[in-house]
Amino acid sequence: MIFIIVMSEAFLILPSFHVFAQDRSNPTTFVFPTFLHTYGIRKATRFHLLLFTQNKTKFDDPQGLAVTRLLSWEDSTTTTDDDEVTVYGVNSGENNIIFNKTMKSIGIYGLTETGEQRLNRPQGIAANSTGEVYIADTGNHRIVKLLNPGHDLIFQSSLGEQGAEPGQFNEPFGVALDSKGILYVTDTNNHRIQLLNSDLLFLEQWGEPGQAKGKLNFPTAIAATDKNQEWTFYKQDFVVIIDLNHSRLQQFHPDGKFLRSIKGAEFGYSDCQLSHLAMDYYDNIYVTDTKNHCVHKFDRHLKYLTSFGAYGSGDNEFIEPRGITIYRRFGQVFIAEKWGAQYYWIGADCFDFKATKLADRELFKFTYFLTEPSFVTTDILDEKNRLVTRLWTRQFHASGEQQDFWSGGVWSVADSVFLKEKIEPSPHYQKGKMLAPGKYIVKYRIEPTYSSYRYFEKIIKQKFTKY
Repeated sequence: MIFIIVMSEAFLILPSFHVFAQDRSNPTTFVFPTFLHTYGIRKATRFHLLLFTQNKTKFDDPQGLAVTRLLSWEDSTTTTDDDEVTVYGVNSGENNIIFNKTMKSIGIYGLTETGEQRLNRPQGIAANSTGEVYIADTGNHRIVKLLNPGHDLIFQSSLGEQGAEPGQFNEPFGVALDSKGILYVTDTNNHRIQLLNSDLLFLEQWGEPGQAKGKLNFPTAIAATDKNQEWTFYKQDFVVIIDLNHSRLQQFHPDGKFLRSIKGAEFGYSDCQLSHLAMDYYDNIYVTDTKNHCVHKFDRHLKYLTSFGAYGSGDNEFIEPRGITIYRRFGQVFIAEKWGAQYYWIGADCFDFKATKLADRELFKFTYFLTEPSFVTTDILDEKNRLVTRLWTRQFHASGEQQDFWSGGVWSVADSVFLKEKIEPSPHYQKGKMLAPGKYIVKYRIEPTYSSYRYFEKIIKQKFTKY
């Protein structure tokens, strides 16, 4: 596919990021896929598009993205091809849709289409595994349905014209699909959400114009999830919408009941330009920000977790990121930017780590912040990095603020740990004893729960003294 850059040689094998507790210079909210997974390509540039399409189109105002695993691509004789996905990208300025026909070839809808089949400044896009693709055809004030039977995009039908009646639109921007095939459409200049079925028949609408919480003010991008989604951990029903001049996120129940909202100023970005949305397996919400050249991450309750990226063309950098989409099963992330697109895996990061001794109790407390639900392994080491004891192995932690407690005891460690991980035991490793006074190191190994955990870990270390 075209979402591609040559990867650093450091990532040809398992990358292990080692940082001291207060070091934020090595962000790992997203991480690079392995070389063998991408064949060394993870970023698409204008040159790549020229090469793959033989100069048939150019990047001109890229917008929404959608990803799915097509049922028509399934090979019943093997289970090793499940990560081969189809990614659709809206190339708004050229009025076309760019997608990967196979894992090595590109298709383009909109080069020769005319009349009803021609798009006009499209913005949002949604797709499912049966090959149905829905587009907010903004300039034509309508929704378009295409079908991908396997390696092509074929026009099926459309709904809409400019107006304010049900089934009419005034510059629709975003589209989102739920597990039942219901399509949620942001009818931007009508300040409402319209719901359509899979055949583009009007079902209902909701939304009340206004700037107050729970009202809609020029809604743009939208994302949806529900308990029947194939890949969802918490099994909740809600939609998330960007509105209020691209400065606010609002969360609603699918029937339009207001749940909560957050503005850019409330998470430290008073001057932001929120663009597009995506959700992952844990219903975390990712929002691109073209003004600040980054991706903001929130949990399913709109609690701010972190921001990833900065301006530039290097690693972990963006130039006006726009569309974003996530394959929820494996945590594959695709991000469109001003002149291209990038491909990441969901990683995990750890901030604000602190080890303290509780004055009134014989306990140590470890506090930290996780940006992603993670598997956590915790070791106590001596000053020569030899293992004193292991407190827990691959314990699941949700995202957000964390607190772990340790009594100071030396616990039994399986012999297989020393052999498999090639760890040398410390002379202080005395099973069933309390740790002797001295200087030690607490080591946290953070691993994401997606398939990337086999290829990525982040190590946090902090020195402490036991009196």
